[in-house]
Amino acid sequence: MLRIRKSLASILLRSRSVHLSHLSDLYDRKLDSDEIAIIQKNHFNKHWAYAWENIPFYSDWRSRHKLPAKIDTISDLCAFPILTKSDLSNKRDLVQKTPYIERYTRTGGTSGIATAFPMNKLDARSSWSNTHLGRRWNGIEPGDKLFMIWGHSHLFAGPGGKLQQTKRKFKDWAANIDRASAYNLSSVELESIASDILRSKPAYLIAYGSCLGQLCNYLIDQNRDFRDLGVKRIVNTSETILSEDADLVESVFHCPVINEYGMAEAGVIGYSKGKLYPVNIFWSDFAIRLFDRRIILTTLGERCFPLINYDTEDLGTSKNTKSGMVVRLDSLLGKARDIFLVKDIDGNSQSVSVILFDHILKQIPQLRSLHYILTASLGIRVEYTAEGEVPTESTLRNYFLIGLSKEGVKLKPTNIEFHRLKNPLQTKAGKRLTMKIEIDET
Repeated sequence: MLRIRKSLASILLRSRSVHLSHLSDLYDRKLDSDEIAIIQKNHFNKHWAYAWENIPFYSDWRSRHKLPAKIDTISDLCAFPILTKSDLSNKRDLVQKTPYIERYTRTGGTSGIATAFPMNKLDARSSWSNTHLGRRWNGIEPGDKLFMIWGHSHLFAGPGGKLQQTKRKFKDWAANIDRASAYNLSSVELESIASDILRSKPAYLIAYGSCLGQLCNYLIDQNRDFRDLGVKRIVNTSETILSEDADLVESVFHCPVINEYGMAEAGVIGYSKGKLYPVNIFWSDFAIRLFDRRIILTTLGERCFPLINYDTEDLGTSKNTKSGMVVRLDSLLGKARDIFLVKDIDGNSQSVSVILFDHILKQIPQLRSLHYILTASLGIRVEYTAEGEVPTESTLRNYFLIGLSKEGVKLKPTNIEFHRLKNPLQTKAGKRLTMKIEIDET
């Protein structure tokens, strides 16, 4: 059976494997920043010309903003208007006229503006090649056993759902993937996931950071680790993971935790090597710059619908900004919308990142999944799951207030609430629902 699966995978992925080899050779050349910038400029001019000549949205975009037919250096992208999800949503009639659309990828919804991005086989090939290039950097090859703790089961609901599930199971079998749901993270389900991992004996494991934290906290509570399982890498994806959580995961699996950085609308954009940071950008396929720490992305490879100077809404930092572009990210800081506007002790509004909240409250060992709700009065309600007996609400509140005050954020105790949950809050994709905003409907 294993021989059949390998033969089938080899046949299906032959052309992609050839492309992956060429890509590996390119990145092995260790080009300097000037050489990279020239390649990026040439790639951009080729795909930009196609975009404004053939894609109605970009024909309109170029005319409206008086954009050039080509650029002289890749840094010229800094003068292009920033493309947002709102721009695409407002002009969805033009976006839908993109040639050769085979499907749509939808993003946003529970966490932002719901937006549909046209896709076809070009996007799938590019994402596959970049994904496996990053994994190759970490000693993982296509066909190596993968265990995924994943969401997206909502995609299989409704008419045709069973057929989609059957297709998914066949593709997973052919690609040597075992999969567990990220939706239910109760103790019973975490035990089931742990047992499935032991049975699977994966070469690597991929999951959302919040799922990894939940699983490893459970295993530590059970005084268990997977030291002898032989896992090469734990891949954090789709969420920012704190270094403390990565250390926790490493203590259970005894292997490095690495970052896979990507998004539904662009595919996999970068990978780290043997540690969380830096994340190395696939520069032949993406040009990235930072604007007020926001990651602005331009696709340079073949795509159904290119993204030109696109606001990813992700926040990051980089020490390398030559030519206005970055080829690696030294940190990922979550989404720009994961910033709270809270009312301080003097009645003034103050911006605070949920990362600060996480850093403070994750020092309390009983707390597990943390969620932050901005109330209509600009107060904060912290909703959480926990294992065992937790401190009283007043103790949690005081600990939280002291931690905030150390960073210069002083809030009224009456503006802070804590509420324990039975199960974590999640988005439709199965990720942790980090924050919500309540609206005063009175």
